[in-house]
Amino acid sequence: MARLQKLPQPVGSDDDAARALATLADHLRAVRAAVDHLDETEQSERHQLGHDLRSPLNAIAGWSHILRTDGSAGPTARRAADVFDRNVRAMTKVIEAYTADTL
Repeated sequence: MARLQKLPQPVGSDDDAARALATLADHLRAVRAAVDHLDETEQSERHQLGHDLRSPLNAIAGWSHILRTDGSAGPTARRAADVFDRNVRAMTKVIEAYTADTL
């Protein structure tokens, strides 16, 4: 990231004012570029975190579906699968809300 320099003090001439204005404009462009870079980095990290959290949730949802539909699973296993499903849906909503502005 570009390091900001101290702005020159106005002396009163039009040339000095024009140079100071140009320097200020350069600084503003550098700051804007830094902010844009940080925004892109944050969005990328949110997207990656969303992906990393969804992957195990998909596995949990898949196995809970198997438990619910498997004829050999007992009632306790089916109740546990229902609890897993409710929590997977809740966590998915949280992840979607957190990553909504990155898509």
